[in-house]
Amino acid sequence: MLFRLPMLLLKLLGVTFFIWITLTTIIPQTLLKYTNCQIQQNKFEKSNYPYNSITSPTPLPLLNSSVYFIIGHPDDEVMFFSPSLIEITKKKHNNDVKLICFSKGDAVDESFGKIRAEELKQSARIIGIESENVIILDNFKDGMNEHWSIEDINQSLINKIGTSPPNKKDVIFITFDDQGVSNHPNHISLYYGTKHFFTKYYQKKYPSKLYVLKSLNFLEKYSFTLLTNVELFIDQLFKFIINNVLKLKINIDISFFSNNNHSSSSSIKVYSDLNMLSVSYAAMAYGHFSQMVWFRYGWLIFSRYLTFNHLIEYN
Repeated sequence: MLFRLPMLLLKLLGVTFFIWITLTTIIPQTLLKYTNCQIQQNKFEKSNYPYNSITSPTPLPLLNSSVYFIIGHPDDEVMFFSPSLIEITKKKHNNDVKLICFSKGDAVDESFGKIRAEELKQSARIIGIESENVIILDNFKDGMNEHWSIEDINQSLINKIGTSPPNKKDVIFITFDDQGVSNHPNHISLYYGTKHFFTKYYQKKYPSKLYVLKSLNFLEKYSFTLLTNVELFIDQLFKFIINNVLKLKINIDISFFSNNNHSSSSSIKVYSDLNMLSVSYAAMAYGHFSQMVWFRYGWLIFSRYLTFNHLIEYN
């Protein structure tokens, strides 16, 4: 009796993980193999192999853009943003992606700063971002009791990005929402600071957008693949029935806990497949080795942020 509940949980985790692999990896890759002319003929037009993506809307609307991920600490890019970061970085989307990290992650001790800064660069390389596109600031203190100034964040973004687009591409900013994933004050400060910078210098002046990562409640945050399986299954079933049986063109959006406090004209959902999840695990477990204490492994097993991101456009 003592071990029955843990064993049932392990079995449930295993079954849901297998279903997730089927929905996100086996079925899409099989369909790609039989529907893509380049793969069928073994003749390719570009240097990158055709790769399936699971996003809503499809195709990904962020193309040919300069994309800035604005994070608070080394490991935020994996723990919270890895599905969208890996997807947006894919070569087929032709985006220039940069990471701006506002601290060195030295909350425990200052000696951690250099270690974690180097680990961030190593993690970014695993994901596909070169070191020169990783910007780490050292004038913001990491900590749950640290509230960063909106003006200081604004000035730092002016210094690192500028008040006008660095090239002719659209500019996309991606950061935390006003709940900061887990009410982390550093994350929340970045939301308000980035919003101030965006509305003052970019919004309505240049082709640009600000997206924030939707904070998930406790149940969804630790559901791993369970809710994703339901969403993807219903989504694909409805699309098949509506598009192929009824011959109608209707957009179906299935989501749990979708209420948010933002006035939004659009949002983007990004789902990982097994290949992307493997990259996330490598970036976290190998790239951020100093952070791999016991509870991080629990996060890798149960966190939905590693397989799903909901980016909401700020309006």
